[in-house]
Formats: sequence, structure tokens, C-alpha cells
Amino acid sequence: METSPGGDTLRRAGAAAWSWLGIVALGAVVVLALSAVAGLVVPFVVAVVVAVLLVPLVDRLQARGLPRALGALLVLAGFVGVLAAVTWLAVAAVASQWSVVTGDLRAGLAWAAGQLDDLGIDVQSPAALLQRGLELAGTLALGPASAVVGALGSVTSFLIGTGIALFLLFLLLADWHRLTQWVGRRLWLPAHVGDGVVADAVDSLRRYYLALTLSSVVVALVITLAAWLLGVPLALAIGVVTLVTSYVPYLGAIFSGAFAVLVALGAAGPVEAVVLLLVVLVVQNLVQTVIQAKLTGDALQLHPIVTFCATIVGAALAGILGASLAVPAVAATRRVVARLRDHRADLQGQADLLEPADLQVQAGQGSGPAVLG
Repeated sequence: METSPGGDTLRRAGAAAWSWLGIVALGAVVVLALSAVAGLVVPFVVAVVVAVLLVPLVDRLQARGLPRALGALLVLAGFVGVLAAVTWLAVAAVASQWSVVTGDLRAGLAWAAGQLDDLGIDVQSPAALLQRGLELAGTLALGPASAVVGALGSVTSFLIGTGIALFLLFLLLADWHRLTQWVGRRLWLPAHVGDGVVADAVDSLRRYYLALTLSSVVVALVITLAAWLLGVPLALAIGVVTLVTSYVPYLGAIFSGAFAVLVALGAAGPVEAVVLLLVVLVVQNLVQTVIQAKLTGDALQLHPIVTFCATIVGAALAGILGASLAVPAVAATRRVVARLRDHRADLQGQADLLEPADLQVQAGQGSGPAVLG
């Protein structure tokens, strides 16, 4: 029985709707499954990201004749030492001046609230605003660690998760190339294409985080120097907050900028606060963008709208950790999709080259024996 064009259209639309519904349902199941095992998933994700950055160091040690397991152990020990030192310096810098920080923030908020009140704008009390700001600071200042704590539920679980992450990190560093090759062979693609997909994803993550780290260090140093020249007494604390929150795109810049301006407003005055605000805006939106673009090149070019939307979606799905990983994940996906598109184009090109020979064979079968060279 023949069907009308309208019936075919409705049938295709219905099939597409059920397909999208199935994809959404599968995504929901995956999210729920990952949430149920967050105690393992979160440390594993953190370990993979750190391993992407540290593997080149292990490769260099292995090239110099050091056994890979020993090189992985040395790199892991160095990473833990550097992380512990940076954490201690950051905590010490903020903790030693915590009373001054809160006092300056309270003074800055009081001045801002007074100005808004003069304009007839009703705002919350400075104490309430400060309390909410400190709660947000406690979340953002820890960066990915806060997401781990939230996912695991307690300090004890966080410590266990940290131990799991370090153990997984050692295994990844010690056996990285064999593991990535195994993943590439399990993608239902030709071996060279699967290996290329994994290499593209790893290279994208590495480029992004190395560029982000270097540009964030430059930004933090410039803002710290500007705060010191303006006479703001908490220049080191401002630099630390700027560096730590830089790993959360957009949201971290907003928080660190507001923190710097409010401290300058309370400690130095409105003129210094405005000057520091201009410095923050120029450095974070121009200097950091130029440095990252220079370091990443054409491989990771993403439109700012894509970056912003990815950050918001990542934060909604997985908190601070999701916001931190969303942009590099999109960059890696972009390169992987481009490689798969090239592979499909190569297959189509090969099919086009074979088509004339196939037509010749068919013509020969219809009119007599065909002579094949």
C-alpha cells in the first residue's frame, strides 16, 4: 500500500521525536549513574586532567633512561609537593590577613550600600551582603576541591577521594600510552583514526590548561602589582584569589574582580577602586585573551558565546568542577568532530574513485567480457 508524502513526513518526524526522547532518557540515566558513583568519578576525572598535564614530564624522564614507574612516582611526589606549598601559601596569605580582609570588605560594602541608598535603591545590609560573599568565597576559593567535597559529602570522604585520585594518577602516569592506545582501539573506528581521536582530545586539554595557567599567572601578577602601586594593603591576597579563581571561566573572573574592587574600596577609597577595576577589566578581558589565543593557536578557537554557554551548562550539571572542565571539553569535542568529519570525507573520496571502475565492470557484464587492466 502506497503512503502519501504527508504520511512519510509524519512518520519521519515521529521517529526523530522518539530518537531524541531516547537520547534525553539515556543522558538522564548516565547522569544519575555518575551521581551514584561520584565518589569514584570525580577523583578519576581530576586524575585524568592532571595526568594529561604531567605525562610529558614522565616521558622525558623515561627518555633519559629512568624506569617509567619510578619517573611517575617522582613526578607525582613533585606535584603533591608543589600543590601543598601553593595551598599553604594561599591559605597563609588569606588567613593571616582575614580580619583585615573582612574589615575592608565590610567598609567597601557599607560605602556602596550608602551610595545606592542615596539613589533610592534599597539593598541588603552590608553584613548580610558580606556573609553571602564569604559563603561564595569559600566555595570558589577551593575551586575543584569544593566540588569534590560537595560530591563526597564530608571531610573524611574528601580525604579518601584525594587518596583515590592520587592512586589513579600514579597508574595513569605509569601506563599512560598503553591506556590511551586501548581507548583508541575501543572506539569502533579504524586504529589510526581512534588513536588520532584520543590524541586530539589529550592535546586540546593540554593546550587549554597550560595556556590558562600561564595567562592566569601573568594576570595575577599584573593585578597584584597594580594593587600594590595603588596602596591597597591586601595586594598578595588579591593576587592569590585572582589566580585560584581563574580556573573557573567567567564566574571566577567576576568573583575575583569584585573581591579586588571591594577590598580597594574599603582600604584605599573610591578612586583607587575605580582604577583597579579598570586594570582588572583590561587585564582579564584583553591581556589574558591575547595570551591564551597566542598559546593555543588555531587549534582551540572557540567563540565567546560557546565558551559562556558551556561554562553555565557545566556549572549547572556539575558545579564548580563542571564549570572548570566545560570549555576544554568543548574544545576537545570540536577537534574530535573535525577529525571524524575528515575521515568520513576520505571514505567518500575513496568511494568516488572506485565508482568509475564499478561502472566499467557493470557495462562489461551487460555487453560482453570486459578487459580489466
